[in-house]
Amino acid sequence: MNKNFQSTLILYILGFFLVWEWIRPLDQITHTGEIHYFVIFIAASLSLNILPVYTWFRQLLKTGLIIVFLYIVFGRGHTTFTEWIYVFFNDIYMNVKMLLSWNVDDLSDMFRTLLFFVLLWIMTYLLSYWLMIRKRIFIFYIMTILYVTVLDTFTVYNAEWAIVRIVGIGFALLGILFFQRLLEKEQIRNRSNLLSKWVIPLIVMIVASVFIGYASPKAGPIWPDPVPFIQSKAENVFPRQSGVSRIGYSPNDSKLGGPFLGDNRVVFIVKTPTKQYWKVETKDEYTGKGWEKIGEPGHGQFLSGDIYKLNPSDEPVRKARFDFKITYPHIVLPYGFLSVYGNEDGYFKFDSGEKLESFDADNNPTKLKQYEIDYVRTAFSLKEMRETHSTSDLDYVFTLRYTQVPKTLPDRVRDLAEEITKDHDNFYDKAKAIERYFKSGEFVYDQTDVAIPEEDQDYVDQFLFDTKIGYCDNFSTSMVVMLRSIGIPARWAKGYAAGQYYGETDGTDRVYKVTNNEAHSWVEVFFPTQGWVPFEPTIGFTSFATVLNDEKKDTTPITPAIQPSNPVDLEKKENLEKENNKQVKKDKTTRKSTAKVSSFIGESKYIIILIIFLAIVIVSWLYWQRSKWIPYVLLWKYKGKNSSDTLVHAYEELLKQLDRFGVKRNIGQTLREYANYVDFHFDTKDMSTLTQCYERAIYRGDTLESEWEYASELWENLIKKTTG
Repeated sequence: MNKNFQSTLILYILGFFLVWEWIRPLDQITHTGEIHYFVIFIAASLSLNILPVYTWFRQLLKTGLIIVFLYIVFGRGHTTFTEWIYVFFNDIYMNVKMLLSWNVDDLSDMFRTLLFFVLLWIMTYLLSYWLMIRKRIFIFYIMTILYVTVLDTFTVYNAEWAIVRIVGIGFALLGILFFQRLLEKEQIRNRSNLLSKWVIPLIVMIVASVFIGYASPKAGPIWPDPVPFIQSKAENVFPRQSGVSRIGYSPNDSKLGGPFLGDNRVVFIVKTPTKQYWKVETKDEYTGKGWEKIGEPGHGQFLSGDIYKLNPSDEPVRKARFDFKITYPHIVLPYGFLSVYGNEDGYFKFDSGEKLESFDADNNPTKLKQYEIDYVRTAFSLKEMRETHSTSDLDYVFTLRYTQVPKTLPDRVRDLAEEITKDHDNFYDKAKAIERYFKSGEFVYDQTDVAIPEEDQDYVDQFLFDTKIGYCDNFSTSMVVMLRSIGIPARWAKGYAAGQYYGETDGTDRVYKVTNNEAHSWVEVFFPTQGWVPFEPTIGFTSFATVLNDEKKDTTPITPAIQPSNPVDLEKKENLEKENNKQVKKDKTTRKSTAKVSSFIGESKYIIILIIFLAIVIVSWLYWQRSKWIPYVLLWKYKGKNSSDTLVHAYEELLKQLDRFGVKRNIGQTLREYANYVDFHFDTKDMSTLTQCYERAIYRGDTLESEWEYASELWENLIKKTTG
């Protein structure tokens, strides 16, 4: 590799990282998904610009790459690639007609994505022109800084590290290009050696300057954040689109269904030691179209700091500290709520749907920007939940209230619930069976292509039997209604999902940022000894409820039978010789096949290059997403296994997956210390119990088969938690 090619490669790599900064914020400030395909296309385009190939071939490869990516994202619902190609060109024709008529609002997502790929194509071409012909990048560099700083100011995107990266990359590009222009102007020979001597001190200087600038103390902001003011004014100027809701909390759930728009605005930031759902309210009457709140009158009022509920266990009291960016009169509650602090001049009161609201001294609802909640970790007994078989011990009015379904509910909803739960005799296993049914692969999670029931159509019936496409409201409402139809008390809960991990405090708390996109609904099932237990039927969501596996299991060691070793008899030797002969024939066939493959490669090398390139792209994507799909492979791999070393291998695979997931084990940390850290992260005790089983099997010689039989469920729970 000559020196000119090395310098060109360095320029292209730095240019790629500079363009990448334009792509990074898209998944946070827009509804754009699959960002990695755009990044791969940028890298591929710049790589092709370096390679000494014909221009027409370079353009053909880029076009093919765009078509392949569009097919991966939008063509999965079509049976063949040929069928999708017809749909693709027809989509282009229809969207071009809309463009010519200035109807840009109705352009399809696939056509918009195609236009964005074309824009990236133009950007990479211009970047190549600026780097190799003009040897100037200052205007593009300044535009990148302005773009990122504007996004950091007016959106949720945090550009702290982006600015650091841009400064380092930009200064390196400006320095190298300036030196190249100087060498050409002065017509200096032996440019490669001089350039290498220039680049090294330049990079050292840039790294040192950036480090000093970042590490130096800085003054706080002088002006307040303009975002809340601008957003409030923008909502008055640009009203919401009719027929399409914006995601977020709304007290009205009487008519569910239809698409909604995402909203990345931060509702609150919470500092707490555990990750969990944040409940706002529950609703108890299903109308066939949505939910109404009837229930009982609200609870009595209490003051800030009053102990509303005594600690029901020996669990230590935990705190959740809330900082609200969008305020409401209601208080978001964790499971295990004890008391709330923050309204010193007023009081709190529960309404009929267990919504806790804040009032001032004049009995007017008040919106708190900050408050603190005491709560305890909740854990539910698996044994006692499985001992619940009927509602005979419950109050009749209570049972009637939480098993209510409209008289117009189609019979096939109840028939489906009975079919799913026919093999189970207790409330818990029936609820889990229905919960698993929604994640069996028949249903699709979607926020846009969601139907609204007709006048004579039931919301749940439409989702279960007609569309099977929806979001959390569809899944949670359907599960509640199915449970009620077979006599299990259940209710609909709504609030916010756990939020996005945002770092740690100086102590033991973790920081979570909760946006309107985390608005969520789920299911609660009533068990006489456990109270209301949350369940999560929605695809892509995981309940953080802790279920204690306290059922008695037979852990009596089973001594494996030891079989005496016998010498290999004559018959086995003959079989071995036959296998060797088959292997020889197979080797000959392989050599012939290799010759044919070599001939094919020589004749179709360009096609092979394209296939290899696409394979690299696919493998890179799979590697990028490995932490999400490997857990399912592990669940399949160890399902039904119970050999002598299953526990050892499964535990080691779990350690690797936890490391991929981001829960890393520190150097020198013992297994028990690491298990406590994992349990703290997931708010469970499964890892510590599983580690004890592992250590008993390894160090005490307990039978591995019996240990794995007991520990398999714990292992599966932990693996599932690492899917994100």
